[in-house]
Amino acid sequence: MNIHLERLEKLRSLLPKAECDAFLINHPANLNYYTGYSGDSAYLLITAENSCFFTDGRYTTQAAAEIPAAIDLIRIAAFKDLGCYIKDKQSIKDLGADENQLCAGNWFKLQQEITPCKLKAAADTLSEPRLHKDNDELKLLRRAVKIAEKALHNSLNLLQPGTRESDLAAEIEYQIRLGGGERAAFPLIIASGPRSALPHGVASDRLINHGDIVTIDFGACFKGYHSDQTCTYFLEEPEADVRQAYETIYRAQEIGLAALKEKITGMELDRVVREYITDAGMGREFSHGTGHGIGLEIHEAPSISQHSQAGELEKGMVFTIEPGCYFPNRWGIRIEDTVYLATDGADKLTTIDKRLENMIIA
Repeated sequence: MNIHLERLEKLRSLLPKAECDAFLINHPANLNYYTGYSGDSAYLLITAENSCFFTDGRYTTQAAAEIPAAIDLIRIAAFKDLGCYIKDKQSIKDLGADENQLCAGNWFKLQQEITPCKLKAAADTLSEPRLHKDNDELKLLRRAVKIAEKALHNSLNLLQPGTRESDLAAEIEYQIRLGGGERAAFPLIIASGPRSALPHGVASDRLINHGDIVTIDFGACFKGYHSDQTCTYFLEEPEADVRQAYETIYRAQEIGLAALKEKITGMELDRVVREYITDAGMGREFSHGTGHGIGLEIHEAPSISQHSQAGELEKGMVFTIEPGCYFPNRWGIRIEDTVYLATDGADKLTTIDKRLENMIIA
């Protein structure tokens, strides 16, 4: 059976659990996952009996080429037509939809169109099968990692005094495209000197200076799948306090990787990493979560943080482990890798050796 049809069957099996008669999908990542469609402006209606794909005249040819033939393709002219179709399905009384993807206006309009059928929030259910990556997805994730790492390697000659952060980012993005990537996975973070204290300091026009700490958070997108990792480089031998901070963060990540096993929760994994950094006196400077899921989206479930509501981590999940500490107007350090939870623990998908001696460019 086609992989997308297999995924649809898994989702269809969740209808009773969600107490729904049908699901409506419009999230691009979910459309891609369940049908192979790579465009936008589309909807997928899933009932116990069949699946129908709706889009307008701009995308019908593309959809016909990408989605499985077993999914009915229906051309619509306006959002209202979708509502009319659903209302005509007398068997649909409760429709699960993605409350995070339908804007409030469209949610209200659709509810008006389909009454007495009721819309129900079902975002978590619609994305649940994506939590566990299959072998095909892992191959795409590893390919995205390989493209990104080669792009960084081919760009490191620009990591020197006098280079603008934005020029380094542009070169990495160019190398990603040259290496087969669709694009960078996100606006690349190149934060040098005092800007390294900005966790999301996207590349600016600042010139990199001798002695700077330079945070490079980068990734590639390949066939819809994203990679993500962070390297912190030093343009001279770091001073004692900086060296100690780096070693602490590096060790905290190692402890997190060692603790990673099935049944640990995202909150517990975050606590293991955070406690080590806190005991070293930098707890206040660790201002974000330990990690996040990654796949068809750069940020997806599960969450690895002290506020995580996710349940136990399970085999097949892919996420980052990225402790970091930031001292405003001075410097910051983050170390990030992407891992796959295998039967025997963490399988690191990213491959750059981030021991301190490898991060010093003197």
